[in-house]
Amino acid sequence: MSWIGIILVSVFSANVLFTYGLGSCAMLRKAQSSIAIDLLSLLLTNFIASALLWSFDALVLRPFGLDVFKVVVFALIIAPLTKFLSQLAGSNSGSFSSSLLGAIDESTLSCLVFGIALIVTNKDYGLGEALVASIASALGYFSAVLLLDSVRRRMEISGIPSTLRNGPAILISAGLMAMAFSGIDRFLVVNLVK
Repeated sequence: MSWIGIILVSVFSANVLFTYGLGSCAMLRKAQSSIAIDLLSLLLTNFIASALLWSFDALVLRPFGLDVFKVVVFALIIAPLTKFLSQLAGSNSGSFSSSLLGAIDESTLSCLVFGIALIVTNKDYGLGEALVASIASALGYFSAVLLLDSVRRRMEISGIPSTLRNGPAILISAGLMAMAFSGIDRFLVVNLVK
């Protein structure tokens, strides 16, 4: 598949929020921090984790036939990596680094990095393709969160019944958006970029 196809598939038809349900805690809460800082922390963490995990998978797990232990090994690598990145961000003083620290911890809790790394390594991409797919997956996740946040803001000013206001309306909207995103089928994308 071409690079454009990988980007379109990762952002739309294989969106980590709408297709796999990863990071769904972010769609149910109101945004408290800056989207730019959250996006930066997820992109940084995804880029480093995908490169490291792809290398470990290609150089250690597959050659020795240890693919069965992929999930456990990835969990053992990602937990210290994200802890190290959060300590690195916390070692610098300033409000940017403290908000980046909180964003990295939040992305660790929602397991986005872990899920995206597993998805990318299961697709048998090369290193460059894996890095592009992980960055596109993070961008797709944040585009979905931004869309749902704008839907939430519109629902606050509209006349929806109070029983449907927060969680139920957001979940219904997420389901409709998931169907719309899945309409951009992988085969359509593959034929589009040929």
